[in-house]
Order: sequence, then C-alpha cells, then structure tokens
Amino acid sequence: MAAMERHRGIMDMLPSRKKSPCSLAIVFLLSLAQAAHAQAPMELTGPDAEGGPTTRDSGVGYIDSAVPFSQFRLRYDDAFHNNRPTRAEFFYAKGQPPGGPGLPKPETFVDYQDISSYLEIAADNRMSAFIEAPVRFLNPQINQDATGFADMNAGFKYAFFQNPDWIMTGQFRTYIPTGDAHLGLGTRHVSLEPAFLFNHNLASWLLLEGEFRYWIPVGGTDFEGDVIRYGLGLTFGRRQADHFWVTPVTEVVGWTVLGGKESAGTTIISAAGDTIVNFKVGVRFGLGDRADIYTGYGRPLTGDVWYKDIFRVEFRLFF
Repeated sequence: MAAMERHRGIMDMLPSRKKSPCSLAIVFLLSLAQAAHAQAPMELTGPDAEGGPTTRDSGVGYIDSAVPFSQFRLRYDDAFHNNRPTRAEFFYAKGQPPGGPGLPKPETFVDYQDISSYLEIAADNRMSAFIEAPVRFLNPQINQDATGFADMNAGFKYAFFQNPDWIMTGQFRTYIPTGDAHLGLGTRHVSLEPAFLFNHNLASWLLLEGEFRYWIPVGGTDFEGDVIRYGLGLTFGRRQADHFWVTPVTEVVGWTVLGGKESAGTTIISAAGDTIVNFKVGVRFGLGDRADIYTGYGRPLTGDVWYKDIFRVEFRLFF
C-alpha cells in the first residue's frame, strides 16, 4: 500500500482518456516493481558449462526472448487504427456479413487495449514452458465495444546452442481460440507457430536479439492465411544487480502475409503479399535484478499496418 501511495501522483499527470485502464496499469506496474525490490536480492542465473548468457540478458519489448528463464510478466498494450483487422484472420475472425463467425457489421478500423498475464517456468537454463492469457478491450468504429478474454497461447522453448556470446533457441507456440469471435475478441481457430530465436552479445554494452516466426492457422475460414514474422532488436547498456539501471531498446519487426483474404470495409480483397514493418523504440529499467519495467512506442514504416500507433508497458518479475 505504501508503494501505491508513492505513485498515486502519476494518475493526475495522465490524460483523462487513459485513466481506464492505462493509468491503472502503469500505477500497478510501478507498485509491483517497488514491492519486488523490497524482497531479498535474487542471484542472477549464470552461464552453463558452455558459458551461455545470463537469464537477465534480454532487453527487447516486442521480440520474443531466446533466453529460457522463470518469470511472471504483466503487459499492457494500447493500439490505434487497425484498418484490416480480418487480414488472414490473424487479429480476429472473418465478419458475419461475408459468412464468417466474427463481428456482425463490416469495420473500417478498430482500436484496442490488451492486458496479458504471462508465466514462464524454466526447467534449467536450456528449456522452459510458458502460458499467456490476455484480456482485450475492443473499440470498433461501427460495431459495439467489447471486453473479455482473447485467445490464449502456450508453448515451450529450448536453447539448443549456447556459448559466451550466443544463444540460439527453438520455440513452439499454440494459440487457443478462447476469445469470443462474435465480439471481435478472437479468431475462432487454433494457430501453430514454430520459431527460431537468437541472442548475441555484440559488445559488453550492446546486445542483439532476433526472431523468425511462422504463424499457421488451422481450421479457420477462407480468410485464413499463413504469416511470417521476423525482427531484430538492439539493447544498449547493461543492468546492474544493486543499483538503478536504464537500457534503451530499438527494434524493427516485420510481418509478411502469405495467403488468405481481408475485408476493406464491405470489399473483400486478397491479403497475400501484404508486408508490414514496424519500428519500435523503448526503454527498460529497474532497481536491482529481481524485476524490471519496459515502456515503449511503435509505429509502422509501411503503408500496410496492423495499427498506426502502439504503446506498451510491461512488468517482469523473476524467480
């Protein structure tokens, strides 16, 4: 409670539009960070016999981390102007007017906010399993607003190669259709996503991370299509075990749609070949080694978009 009182002044600094749920998320995350720092110090997981990176050597906010480690993560996203939400049934399902299970009326664009809880448990410094459960606040322009559980996902990662400068990891994730497609909260199909992730120490103060993911929908409508996702991220600086630290992060993330369809208002067009590239900039900071907070902003560099702007705040607690 004392931590909440120390951060209460933040509420008055935020725009009124953000006071629910954005400001509550920010205050809650700051309070969690304060509470985590008050606990006993936690020893960093060191390299294995082959000298792999420590579990805290991952700073990216949008790219999946190649390092398996035990953590709880609470993440808040605020995204604006998704003008093709049915594209390849990646975000939500095909709408009802063309014969799909999704929203009852064609949409021009949607805004949304996601709050997701993520739990990852590492068996050792090579293998971990994870599960993520999101709640979505959908703000369409034509259909009614909706709030509820979105599609959850679960999977595992295995670091098959480690040395003092590199870690290479295979990851497999399954998306489960727990969101209500009629409300625009899910895709109403299972999706499978194998991925290759890497983490490379370029210098003592510079870390490169990357991903290549292949998203495969299973059992959707004629709108469904495979999507390739790829990205690179740079983290500048290193965290300190006993002091306040700040590490700036830049990332470039791209998606290429290989098939499927999308609705542009009332018109149905092919989604194949759509390529979206986003630039992300943010900062990760913490006090000690037990927890950290990331805050960042992303914007597309291409004409095709998933959103025009996205703001992200996340809290990670290590155990």
